[in-house]
Amino acid sequence: MSVPAAASVPAQPASRQAKAGLRQGSGNWRQRLRLWSGLILFTFCLSHFLNHALGIISVEAMDKASAWHYWVWRNPFAEALLVLAALTHVTLALWRTARRRTLKMSRWEFCQLALGLYIPWSLIPHVAFTMGLAWEFGFSPVYSQMLTMLWPQGALTQSILLLVVWSHAMIGLHFWLRLYPLYRRLLPLAATFAVTVPVLALWGWIEGARRLALSRDIAVQVTADQRLWAESLAFQLRAVVFGLILISLLIVLIRYLVQRFASGISVTYPGGLKIRVSPGPTLLEMSRMKDVPHAAVCGGRARCSTCRVRIVEGGDTLDLPGPAESAVLSRISAGENVRLACQIRPRANIEIQPLVPVRAAEGSMRHLQDAYFWGVEQVVTVMFVDLRNFTRITESQLAYDVVHLLNSYLDQASAAIRAEGGHVDKFIGDGIMAIFGMETDAATGARQALLASKRIEDVMASLEAEKGPQFRDPIRLGIGLHLGPAILGRIGAAGTNGGRGGLTALGDVVNTASRLETENKAHGSFLAVSKAVTDAAGAEISGAQTSEIKLRGKENALQIFTMVSLEGLQVPDAETSRKSAAATR
Repeated sequence: MSVPAAASVPAQPASRQAKAGLRQGSGNWRQRLRLWSGLILFTFCLSHFLNHALGIISVEAMDKASAWHYWVWRNPFAEALLVLAALTHVTLALWRTARRRTLKMSRWEFCQLALGLYIPWSLIPHVAFTMGLAWEFGFSPVYSQMLTMLWPQGALTQSILLLVVWSHAMIGLHFWLRLYPLYRRLLPLAATFAVTVPVLALWGWIEGARRLALSRDIAVQVTADQRLWAESLAFQLRAVVFGLILISLLIVLIRYLVQRFASGISVTYPGGLKIRVSPGPTLLEMSRMKDVPHAAVCGGRARCSTCRVRIVEGGDTLDLPGPAESAVLSRISAGENVRLACQIRPRANIEIQPLVPVRAAEGSMRHLQDAYFWGVEQVVTVMFVDLRNFTRITESQLAYDVVHLLNSYLDQASAAIRAEGGHVDKFIGDGIMAIFGMETDAATGARQALLASKRIEDVMASLEAEKGPQFRDPIRLGIGLHLGPAILGRIGAAGTNGGRGGLTALGDVVNTASRLETENKAHGSFLAVSKAVTDAAGAEISGAQTSEIKLRGKENALQIFTMVSLEGLQVPDAETSRKSAAATR
């Protein structure tokens, strides 16, 4: 069976291939401080909002639970921790804002920034009337007094504050946790949690305040002098915080104006696209300033590798990677010419190739909207399926019978591939080429390919049962599987006036998978799979024949397993595979 020509891609060890894919980094010390301070504040808000929710039952339930809440959070250590976390979180957020060279950002970053700027405006008066009065006058209002103070004049602003604080926290948590496979599996549960807590908190505090106003006349023990002191404190704190915010934005504006009139450098992208910008911003910021789509899952915090690029020219002018960038590059086993766009700041002309797909904004140029137009390097599992002895099977048969058999085979086999998450690349005569792991990590792609092979074995049995007496030879299929780095691209897209050509994989992994498929003829087997695939999937094989084959241009032989039947193939689920890999490490 013929195989399309494939470009050569540097091979990587199987262990690296299995670990490739989206991996989160730890970030630098400022990012870790901002994260942990945010988690402390979130923990306080969560307990506070759950206390609000008890208002659905009664105000007495809120008061009883608040005793435990205050016991945890109103001791000197906890209050100091809260204040320190708030100051740290705000300071580092303002510092990061001031370091921006452009205010162009993704929608989620803008929403989180805008919500974060709104929070001090509404939260500072609330803090002044609670913690401020407690520190200065020893006045610590119970729930009934706080509800009386807020209802009904402050009901709207307090409700908006609750939603804004919770939304800000959920955005931050989502774009941190979405780097973890477990979170992606629990996303429906997490979404339910994210919606349920604020709904219950709003319902609880409003219901409690409403019942209280109807049933009891609560005296608020705040004097006019104390109220005036709290209002003055809130005004001063607002002035300080929003003064710092304005300073941060002013710094961004000054940097932008300086860059506007400074001498520029050029950044060249694939396809001949070239932009001119002033040195200073990160490469990711440069792309955003010129509306060039660039992937960045973590928002440019060096906690993922999605903004990585290959430096084609100009790499010698860049600074060496810092600790955060080095940690991420090391975890993905990146080559020397691969860098994170969110961390490098080009000072001279540079040519780059983005390595991760991106969903571009509407209105961009057609070829910019599709990263596969440029070519994306990714570790995938390639499958080749072939119908054995097709020529002999179809000899002296009616043309319509042959077409029916061939279509039935191709339809059922491609459906089995798609059912396990594979992408059918192309049909090559009586053969199929498929790709697994394009939208997942390498380990998941390997598991999907093995499970699809089991489904195709059932397809082979189904074809044998339905072929009809006119086809005397048995229906036999052969599958070859190999895992490795490939270039994924849309071949023919340039000549379609901006349309999308066929997405295919190029590289040594394609040639090797095809070679493995032909090995089935020599071994009389159904499946020939490389050890790289079984290792990545964490699969267990019994009853397989182990052998080594020599590949053209390769010094080391490739270890493969060939199997006549897949009864001895055990493919673990994702969680079992993860635990096994963790135990091995």
